[in-house]
Amino acid sequence: MDKEKVVLITGGSKRIGANIARYFHKMGFKVILHFNSSMEEAESLKNDLLSKRKDSCITVQADFSDEISINKAIKEIVNSTEALDVLINNASGFFSTPIETATKEQWSSLLDTNATIPLFLVQAFKPMLESSNGCVINISDSEVSSGIPQYSLYCAAKAALESITKSLAKELAPKIRVNAIAPGIILWPEEDHADKEIREQIINKTILGRIGHPEDIAAAAYLLYKSTYMTGQVLKVDGGRSSL
Repeated sequence: MDKEKVVLITGGSKRIGANIARYFHKMGFKVILHFNSSMEEAESLKNDLLSKRKDSCITVQADFSDEISINKAIKEIVNSTEALDVLINNASGFFSTPIETATKEQWSSLLDTNATIPLFLVQAFKPMLESSNGCVINISDSEVSSGIPQYSLYCAAKAALESITKSLAKELAPKIRVNAIAPGIILWPEEDHADKEIREQIINKTILGRIGHPEDIAAAAYLLYKSTYMTGQVLKVDGGRSSL
């Protein structure tokens, strides 16, 4: 009998993270769901997955702004599984930082969540990933290369994540593959107040003329897991928006 594969998804309780969790679970993976404050969503998703397959999901809480919380979660994960095949760094900070009011605290927050924590999670789980010839998948943003007005700190943090992806791919090869996905417009931000006209303008700048679906990112993540001759790449899943 084949050994059960294990995937850890940060920010896995809702939105894109939850869809990735469902997709990998459907493919036979045991899912470790990290969440911060979304306990209700995390427990609901866990119970749903457990109803489909016994002992196939656990949840782990960690506040990525708190080093003690992070270290506790890492220890909990290491003690809960003998293997880790896939680490998906999906948790992300996203908020506007107009240059007139941007602060060092905002920069630290965005850099920590989007780049620093993913880097040190790879460090923490490196032995487990090596033993399974595993892979790391970082979730970036297709707008990083062109920039987003009033989101310069966010874009810089995601650019750092993409650089980390490429550097670690070289450093950790051949035992661990490291890639990234750069989604386009998949889900509107939860606190997005853009009116219908602005949203239509954004969609019209996408070759496919529509927003994507969270399942598109989940499928791309599974593709990167299965593509064992692929590393150091940033896969853009943006409906062709970055090609315009």
